[in-house]
Amino acid sequence: MGTPRRRSILSNIGTTLDTISVANGYKTNVATVEAVGKSWGDMGTGEKPWVGYSPGRETLQYFPFNDIKVALSVTLICHISASTQSARSSELNDLLDDVIAVLSVDTTRGGVAISTTVNTVETDEGSPDANGYGSMLITLTVSYLRTTSSS
Repeated sequence: MGTPRRRSILSNIGTTLDTISVANGYKTNVATVEAVGKSWGDMGTGEKPWVGYSPGRETLQYFPFNDIKVALSVTLICHISASTQSARSSELNDLLDDVIAVLSVDTTRGGVAISTTVNTVETDEGSPDANGYGSMLITLTVSYLRTTSSS
């Protein structure tokens, strides 16, 4: 039995996000990457910038000969610490730029997927109530092929 493509894709997303660092040419040093969704208050300051990822809805399109094209939605939840609104805006924008760049290095997730597309981004950078932190939601779609049989 092989590893299911879905599992390989999710593992690759985590490994890929974990490479976001200044040493690797990005603007942000991501402190923590986890395969869970957490709220800003569920972690210590030393864990930020924090990026969590979680699979969501999948749509399946069936083709002849037992082939299935899957569109997997993945949500990234990102949290940063920042003392001012200006710093929050800068850090969120830098992290967004880094996430898009790192996921675009290999949109096939190690040759397992057809493509990875960033679909939507939502930040709280304009919120007057976000004192000392910032958060962002990013949704991706990863398209891949599988068959009706077990891996």
